[in-house]
Formats: sequence, structure tokens, C-alpha cells
Amino acid sequence: MGGRRSILKDYAWISIPVVFLIPVLLLSGHHDTPAGMVEQGPLLFGRAALDSILETSGGRPVIVNFWATWCTPCVMELPHLDELFREKEGGVAVVAVDLGDPSLEALLGFREGMNLAIPVVWLDEEQASSLKKDLALPDVLPVTLIFDEGGEEMTRVAGARSKGFFMQAVDGSAGGIEDDGESGESPELHVNVVGNQSDSITIRLLETAVELAGEENVDFYDPGTVSDSLAMVELHLPFTGAPYAQPCVGSACGRPAGNSGELLEVVDGLLD
Repeated sequence: MGGRRSILKDYAWISIPVVFLIPVLLLSGHHDTPAGMVEQGPLLFGRAALDSILETSGGRPVIVNFWATWCTPCVMELPHLDELFREKEGGVAVVAVDLGDPSLEALLGFREGMNLAIPVVWLDEEQASSLKKDLALPDVLPVTLIFDEGGEEMTRVAGARSKGFFMQAVDGSAGGIEDDGESGESPELHVNVVGNQSDSITIRLLETAVELAGEENVDFYDPGTVSDSLAMVELHLPFTGAPYAQPCVGSACGRPAGNSGELLEVVDGLLD
């Protein structure tokens, strides 16, 4: 990873004035904040907004986190990044790039239930695909790129990490960054299947998931069942788009698949 060219230096030719952000700003965060909640950060559109943030982040460590609303480990990781961002009070730049939600409505609905001080950038499907190719990102989420004050990429990790991991990274601790991700043997494939068990597509998804991961590594949730719907809320599993199967390896997940063919394709990319 150390030999990979820095994303910040790749953007060094871009000269976008800060005022450019005004047209792409959806939510500025200038509103009354309920007790116990942080002031909501800005929601920005498009790659130009991401480029502008990176261009104006010189002299500080930078954390670029790629995520999606349907990714359970992503959603659990975001508060760690948000706490670090607020505690550092401008000493570190953090941006969360929604790379997996083709629908903006999914992100807007998510933000209604979670306040984040860090800026969030939404990319449409075409821009997300282009950025993944340009940065050679794996086909899993979350993925995080961390840069030092000079814009050199220090590390990139696939899968969720703790606040301590990110804090150590931006503090530049001697001896490198101690990775708190999975260690030892490779983590097993796990698949969450959401749908109605009497539906033929759901049944086939369940069969394919068991073939791929084994029965002990497949969990089924019916949104029409109270206990299952409560569990889905806890896991941040989407209620829209069912039936679907969400394959994960450790603390990284692939996109939800709507049929067995898609599930096979996503798992192939996940295990590469």
C-alpha cells in the first residue's frame, strides 16, 4: 500500500474555490440541535465535492471512509469516526463517502435517525463505479483510506475498525498502526437473508446462501415478524428491496443481492 500514489496528490491539480461547495450543500447543519445530539454536518453531492474537501485538507491527517446505509459494520463504525472528528476539533479531516446507495432517498432516510458531524458525500452509481476503479477499491464495504499531513497514504483497510485504531493512525504513533481487524484464520462467510419464507425467490436465496456459507452461517429475517423486524433494526438491515441476501466476511459486507445469480456474483467478489 505504501507504493500507491497518494489520492491527495492526484487531486493537487484541482483548484476549486471553497465557494463551490455552496451549490452542492444540501444540509448545512445550521439548525437547532436537540439535547444529546451533535450538530449535523453537511451532506454534499458528487465527486467534485469530495475533490474540494481533499484539496482544502492539506496539513492535516485525512480519513476517507467509504460506506453504505445497508452495510451493518459501516453504520456501526461511523460513530467512532464521528467522535474522533469532534474530539480533534479540526485537527483531522474526516469524510464519509456513500459509495453503495444508488438511491439518494436511502441516505436521506438514514440521516433522519443518525446525527453525524462529519461531512457526508453521496455519489451516484456512475461516479461511485468510476471512483472505485480509480482508487482500486475492493468490492466490499467499509473501506477506509488514511493519509498523513503531507498527503501520503499511510494505510487502507477493508472492514470496520475501532475508534482507537483511527486515533492511533492520525496521532502518528511510532512503530506503525496496530490493526484491530480480524487476525489469525480468514473469517468465514456469513449471509443475512431478508424476505418472506413462502416466497420462491426468498427460498432460492436461502438455499444458495446455505450452499455457499453453511446453515450455521446463514440468518433469516422476515420483516413481517415483530421479533425479526426488531433484529433488523438492531443490525441496520434495510426494510426495502426484499427479498435480498447480504453476504459478509468478518466486518466487511458485499452489496445486497436480489436473486441467487447476484448472490453468487457478489460472494465471488467478496472472497477475491
